Amino acid sequence: MRRLLLLVLSMILVLPLSVGSLVAQDATPTTGSAFDDLGLPTLDITVTAGGYEGVPDSIEAGRYLVTVTASEDVGEFGGGVGFIQPAGMSGDEFVTMLGEMAGPPDESGVGSAAATPIEGGVPEASPASGDGGEMGGPPPFFFESAFAGGAFAGPGESVQVVLDLTPGDWVAWGDDPSAPWAPIAFEVTGEMPVDLPEPEAGATLVMGEYVIEVAEGELVAGTQVIKVNNIGAQPHFITAGTTTVELTNEDVEAVLQADMTGTPAAVDFNPDEDFQDSFFTGTQSTGTSQWVEATIDRGNLLMLCFFPDLADGMPHAIHGMYAIVEIEE
Repeated sequence: MRRLLLLVLSMILVLPLSVGSLVAQDATPTTGSAFDDLGLPTLDITVTAGGYEGVPDSIEAGRYLVTVTASEDVGEFGGGVGFIQPAGMSGDEFVTMLGEMAGPPDESGVGSAAATPIEGGVPEASPASGDGGEMGGPPPFFFESAFAGGAFAGPGESVQVVLDLTPGDWVAWGDDPSAPWAPIAFEVTGEMPVDLPEPEAGATLVMGEYVIEVAEGELVAGTQVIKVNNIGAQPHFITAGTTTVELTNEDVEAVLQADMTGTPAAVDFNPDEDFQDSFFTGTQSTGTSQWVEATIDRGNLLMLCFFPDLADGMPHAIHGMYAIVEIEE
């Protein structure tokens, strides 16, 4: 059983931009899903130890049903892909920049992306724009770039997500500068269609500074489609896990602060043993939506965003961007 919530919490000091690629959401069947009847164009990507397979050179703009499959050899945490339209540079230039950040492959030969994390998650680890803080943050162009979302799967599993790819230069990457898969640039051509079909969602989540809220519907135990909207000014993502133990905001704050200070948290649960992974949503920019089919266990669902803040580089969860939702049968 994957216990990744603790790993995410323990990595926030050294990888403020790279926690997303370390969280694999539960498998979603690639057939018989809630997205099958929409008639959407499909994009099927396989993540292997050697990189990505199935990323086209060019596709038409539109709303896509993206299926991400992680091969058995991809590693214990699985693999995933996010989509970024870099600001101020072409897709090829972004790929080159990441390659320069990454250096040579590690001893396993996995991909050409970084095996060793880069402090602050960015070249030369300078503070993000704003007043700055103790942690480095991404450079301004990251906040100006367009993030469309993405999906992550466990080894030998597949997940699906519905997202929009608008015209321009895009890059399929690990949603993380240090992800161990070489990014691939591709072109999205034409114009965005009108009257796009929308999956029927059982619940709608909204992300903003610094909140995660259920805006419509209800999160329930079992499998359901969740729509995720970013209404904030900064990029955000959600990593979520469920526990059957009692969980309060004070508990979450204590664990977050413990990971920041290195002091054990005085809480009545163990993040490594008491949480079951529920779902992950790839990074989204303001004004974007994506739809995921997630399976959630009964209990207390904890949702957090760890994208680094524009002002100080701190993970958004440290600023209070988390939510606890009781999931009933």
